[in-house]
Amino acid sequence: MSHAPDAADAYKSGRRDGLALGALALALVAFVNVLSVEKSILAVVLAILALKAAPGAVRAKWALGIAGLHIVTWVTVLVLFHDKLAQLLKLLQQLG
Repeated sequence: MSHAPDAADAYKSGRRDGLALGALALALVAFVNVLSVEKSILAVVLAILALKAAPGAVRAKWALGIAGLHIVTWVTVLVLFHDKLAQLLKLLQQLG
């Protein structure tokens, strides 16, 4: 029975690391595809879950940083170029 706490700790550690790694991978993929802000939001959620389990999780902190940068970039581009975006949508409607 002495192995039960070790197995439980290993399970928690694996889950935490898996959430952090998933958040990091999702943040990087979302950053490459600029219009996919929903993936960055999901990366933030996964990173927060990983940080709740282990406040010092480095991968989760990186994921939060990358996803946050992506969200800020997306909002900035949307605000700065909203008129051009509306024009693009009109042109796309004319094509379809």
